[in-house]
Amino acid sequence: MFLRLERGCAPTASSRGGAGRVPCAAAVARPEERPRARVCVRSSMPRGGTAGEVGRVGAHASASTSKAKAIAQDSREEELALAGEGAAAGAAAAPPAGALKVVDVRSIQQLINELEEAGDKLAIVAFHATWCQACRRVQPMLQEYVSDRSDVVLLRVNYDHNKSICKALSVKKLPYFHFYRGSQGKLADFSASKKTFHRLEDALAQHGTPRCSLGKPKLPEPLQQYKDEHPPQ
Repeated sequence: MFLRLERGCAPTASSRGGAGRVPCAAAVARPEERPRARVCVRSSMPRGGTAGEVGRVGAHASASTSKAKAIAQDSREEELALAGEGAAAGAAAAPPAGALKVVDVRSIQQLINELEEAGDKLAIVAFHATWCQACRRVQPMLQEYVSDRSDVVLLRVNYDHNKSICKALSVKKLPYFHFYRGSQGKLADFSASKKTFHRLEDALAQHGTPRCSLGKPKLPEPLQQYKDEHPPQ
């Protein structure tokens, strides 16, 4: 009997009594010891995915990237817009030529300064409060009525923030209005509401005509006394 030898195999007898072979070691190795086939799969492709699925995954990733870029761009534009608004705040504070000047008074000294700077312009001091319904109705009406008057200055005094001013000027009801002009000093003072808005119209008709006055602006006595007691440093 002849035995045939092959490389990597051990001789043995066949089950039929003839020459036989034992399978190579690689063929009978345990599954975990067998060499694995080298497969290269893109990370974005799902297991068992087709070319179409790979395309859809790639398109989804591209859309996500584009969306992230768009969000970042929108955020950047919002930041620039806010920065622009902050930079323009100072310019917006000054009224354009030919428009009404409106000032929110926050102290006695500021009120004195505004009355003196108004000169021959008609200065209307409007006393109001946020909790006063009549004030909330009549104030916008007055501001709209004189919105195109460059010869008028509207000084708004919030009662809650300036109680010392209201006490000094004997303001005991709201809404209340004072009219001043240069050296003539106080021209009128009265209360008016939406129902009695004609009082403001009549006062503007009587005192609103542009005119020149000689001398320094005349302040109310309490304000003049405060100015004398608090000279500029």
